[in-house]
Amino acid sequence: MALHFDHSLVKSLEEIDFIEEVEEFPVHQSEESRVFTNSCNIIDKYGNAKYGVVRLINEVYGVHINLQSWVDDDIHDEVSYFLSEAGSNCLNYSQFKAPDKFKTWFGRKGFVVAIEQKGQGFNPKLVNEDDIKHNEGRAFEFYRNCNSKIFFDNSEDANIVYLQFMF
Repeated sequence: MALHFDHSLVKSLEEIDFIEEVEEFPVHQSEESRVFTNSCNIIDKYGNAKYGVVRLINEVYGVHINLQSWVDDDIHDEVSYFLSEAGSNCLNYSQFKAPDKFKTWFGRKGFVVAIEQKGQGFNPKLVNEDDIKHNEGRAFEFYRNCNSKIFFDNSEDANIVYLQFMF
């Protein structure tokens, strides 16, 4: 299982042999809901942030992550899948209907990508154990089956979802 409810960012940074934290990719930092009057601007920032994360990882590591992989249902591109599924959950289920920001940490052995939301958190243990929303998206199905580690800032009241990718 790729879900790790007791893992932490500190442990993850040790495992990837942390080198540097890269700038954040802000999306929607105000504490107001995404509605029809601000949605176009937020969605534009959301898309640019995801592409920014992917471009940066590709440049630093010389890999070929492609957000189109998620559309093509290529689950082997775990970074693309993570960004799209976790991002989609933020757009649909977070209190303000948008991610606050994406963030990356680079290491010699791998990297960590995070998506953060503001406002009320969610209970990832409960969502996983009770298979909540299993017909409304595939994020937790992906989290359970991917090779990378998926973990949270808090296993019962999460605002941040992390993916730890190892080479």
